[in-house]
Amino acid sequence: MNQPNNRQKTKFDFRTFSILLLISVAPMLLGIWLLFGGYQESYLDVMGTTFSDMAETAFTMVSSSLQNHIITVAGLTESSELRTVVSAGNQDLKKNLEDIRRAIPRMETAWPGLGRETPQVKGILDNPASQFLRRYIAVNKYYREVIITDFFGRLVAATAKCPTYYFAQTEWWKETYADGRRGSVYIGDVYYDASAGTHFMDIAQPFIEDNGGVVGVIKVVLDLQGIHSLIGSIQAGPGRSVILIHAKGDVISAPGYSSLHQANYPATLDILNARERKKRYVLSTATPQSIFGLTLRSFTDLYPHLNWIVATTADVDEITGPLRQLRKYFIALLLSVFLAALVVTLVLSRVEAKPVLEEDPHLEQL
Repeated sequence: MNQPNNRQKTKFDFRTFSILLLISVAPMLLGIWLLFGGYQESYLDVMGTTFSDMAETAFTMVSSSLQNHIITVAGLTESSELRTVVSAGNQDLKKNLEDIRRAIPRMETAWPGLGRETPQVKGILDNPASQFLRRYIAVNKYYREVIITDFFGRLVAATAKCPTYYFAQTEWWKETYADGRRGSVYIGDVYYDASAGTHFMDIAQPFIEDNGGVVGVIKVVLDLQGIHSLIGSIQAGPGRSVILIHAKGDVISAPGYSSLHQANYPATLDILNARERKKRYVLSTATPQSIFGLTLRSFTDLYPHLNWIVATTADVDEITGPLRQLRKYFIALLLSVFLAALVVTLVLSRVEAKPVLEEDPHLEQL
């Protein structure tokens, strides 16, 4: 009689393996998603720092451009033609000053109604200094207007007739005159001229005597198209751009904006909040989301009237696009591996379940 064989043959349980394989899919997919999400945050942090460095470079370029204009205007104060006309106006210092003070308001009142050919206007606009200035701005296209005043603040030369004759009460003149000894450089804030369809800013500097003392003032009206061209020329990389905006939201230069656009930049509030917290970059709250690299320096530290902000920006989806695509490919590959493993285990389980020898009914009779 055959003894029952109590020894069980150890076999691999493919069905249990398949179930465990399916159960592990969800945690592994979740792990991959979290892993790539964490890496994306780190990647954006690195890119934000890189964008901040680019913004610092743009800041330096804009500041250098303004410094070049300051040097240029300073050179004009050394022009013999301009110094001569200032000295001629200041000859009135030798006259009765009370009479000069009474004459200024009368001339200021009459000035707007005086025609181009009147002696008073021709004496100012057709003198050698004014002729020199018109030739000068003809070859310096970003200088739209230049005016010269004497010690009193009276107009003594200009490229064109100004609405005003007396300037000593204006902010730029007072700040440029300063203490009357060495004077000060004035860099005015940007403003939009609807008639010209572009942004302007004023640069003013004093005429200084050799032994010290302010004897006159020059003001140049600068067309910001030069700054706009400079911002547009900065190569930040594919999908990246440099913007220059005012802290109140006005766009000075930005991709997609022209001088005709008088709209606030949409991410201004996000940028201002980040600057207050001394952050080097910020992600916008608007959709689609953008990243902005910011500068640690401020224009107001160099030019008190210029509350400008320069930043490097790009669309977050464009930056993280390759990473998100890689995540999709990785998940697809993982699912393909799991599916292939499942199919193989199901096939092998059927093979294991099939007996090696066909059952013979005659064996039952033995």
